[in-house]
Amino acid sequence: MHIKTIFMGLSLLGVGCNPSRQQGEEQYDESDTMKMDTVQQVENPFIYVPTEAFWEYQYDTVTLDFKPVKVREVPADSLTAEGIETMINHTWPNVQVRYIETFGDTVYLEIPESTVLTQQMGTAGAEQFMVSTTYSFTELPDVRYVAFGFEEGDHAVPGVYSRNSWDNK
Repeated sequence: MHIKTIFMGLSLLGVGCNPSRQQGEEQYDESDTMKMDTVQQVENPFIYVPTEAFWEYQYDTVTLDFKPVKVREVPADSLTAEGIETMINHTWPNVQVRYIETFGDTVYLEIPESTVLTQQMGTAGAEQFMVSTTYSFTELPDVRYVAFGFEEGDHAVPGVYSRNSWDNK
């Protein structure tokens, strides 16, 4: 009888400590799974929503280089700096521009929170933003330049840009 008790105790101990059984139970514990997923999710800073854009910086497979491409026509008489500001902010939700003023042939913009642009999008992403934004604002009548004001970073530099700024990369 004593051997039978020891055998049953060891059997129960073996079943209770079986790692494959415990692991199977953990796989179906939704609260643990949800916690793991939320902690491991990382937001992609390069979010581009092209539905409203009318200029893009696309890779040309013939020249093996990037070039500005007009992807949508917008009647010139319907364009305003505020309208382009809204379009840019919808197209690039993680890089918000603020239109300041137009003085002479220059549009002045500010990017108050420029970390995504200057540190997180990479050089190609930042260049795509700068080119498409410059080309979009220079669609306005008599505007030839766009002055960007933001804190300089690794991938983008503030300054005055025109459509010719990317000719001699």
